[in-house]
Amino acid sequence: MIPGIDVSKWQDDNSTPQKMDFSKSVDQGAKFVFIKASERMGVDGDFLWNWESARCAGLLRGAYHFLRWDVSGLMQARFFCDALGDDLGELPLVADYEAPPLWKNGKPYLYPSNALLFQFLEEVQTITGKIPMIYTSLGFWNSHGMKKGSNYFDQKWAYYPLWLAQYTKAEQPSLPKPWKKWLFWQHGVFPVGIQYGAESKSLDLNWFNGDLVDLLALAGVGDVPRPEDPPPADPPLSTELSLRLSKLEALIPWAKGIGYKA
Repeated sequence: MIPGIDVSKWQDDNSTPQKMDFSKSVDQGAKFVFIKASERMGVDGDFLWNWESARCAGLLRGAYHFLRWDVSGLMQARFFCDALGDDLGELPLVADYEAPPLWKNGKPYLYPSNALLFQFLEEVQTITGKIPMIYTSLGFWNSHGMKKGSNYFDQKWAYYPLWLAQYTKAEQPSLPKPWKKWLFWQHGVFPVGIQYGAESKSLDLNWFNGDLVDLLALAGVGDVPRPEDPPPADPPLSTELSLRLSKLEALIPWAKGIGYKA
C-alpha cells in the first residue's frame, strides 16, 4: 500500500502567513494528496494554494467536493468542475458523502440523499469524462446508502471507486455493500500535522490499495511528478484562473466563508 494525505483549509491557521508546506509531506513519504476544492457552492479557502503547491511538490492530486443537501447535485457538480477548470488533477474526482442532516427550528428537515449523490456523480462524469469516486464511512453508508424505503444497496454504486473512512488498527477495513474492494482508505487522524507541513496538529492519513506502479497507472503518468521550485509566498495562480473563480464566487453571494469542517 502507498501512503498519502488529505487536506483542506482546516490545515491552515489564517492568523499566520504560513500555509501548507507539501515538501514536508513528501519528505514524510506521502505520494498523493486529496484536496478539498469546494462545498455546497463555495470554493475552499485554501484550495488554490493547496492545488498548485501540491503539484509543485510532486504529489499526485485528487480534488473533492463536500456535498450538502440544500442545493441540487447538478448545481454542486457544475460548480465543482468550474472551480477545477482545465486542471482536473491526476487522481479520481471525489464526492464527499458524509454531511449530517440540515436542521431548522430545532428539527432536522433535509437528510442525506443518495439520489443527490448519484446526480452529482453522473454530472461530474458527463462534464469531465472521468469516473468519480465516493468518499464515505461504513456507518454513514449503512444509514444513507440504501435504496429508499428498502434494505437494499443498489449494485450501481460498485461502478464508482471507493475511498473509505474507517479508523481501525486492523490490516484491512470492513467494506460497505455493494463494494468488493476499496481504492483509498482514510485509516486515521494522527497528531502528525506539523511533520507533514500543516499548521494543524492533526492530519488525515490514507492508503492507496496497490503499489506505486498501480498508483501511477491510475494517475495516467509514468512517474511521480518531479518537484519544481518552491512556490512563492502567494498562491501561484494564473490571472485567468483568479478572474474565473472571482466571477464564479460573485454569482453566489453566500459562497465565501463556509464554516463547516470537512
